[in-house]
Amino acid sequence: MKSRGMSGFSAIIMIILLVIIGYVAYQIAQIHFTYSSISEKVKNSAKIGNAQKDYEIIDNLMKEAKELNVELNPDSIFIDYSISDSFRIYVVYRDSTNIFGLYTYSRRFVIDKVEPITVRF
Repeated sequence: MKSRGMSGFSAIIMIILLVIIGYVAYQIAQIHFTYSSISEKVKNSAKIGNAQKDYEIIDNLMKEAKELNVELNPDSIFIDYSISDSFRIYVVYRDSTNIFGLYTYSRRFVIDKVEPITVRF
């Protein structure tokens, strides 16, 4: 006897399973893409940071993070001048996503960017 292959019901179950796996992967990947976007914004702020006041840098980072649906507070952003000839911004935040109300994927992210201070004439 020859096998006729997958039944219609099995095909529907496989499609539903693939959609669920894709959704879960999208939710998890979205957190990591947000991290890379915020990391890039912190790097840009560190490059031009020596030309701005600390509160301006913090306000800009908080606004840009809010656009990405991440809440940063002033206590999670640290600006450091202790490294000679360099400017450092250190950011710590938590991000999470709820998957079908059954599981919450949560991560703590640390962004530490150090840029040399350059003077252009």
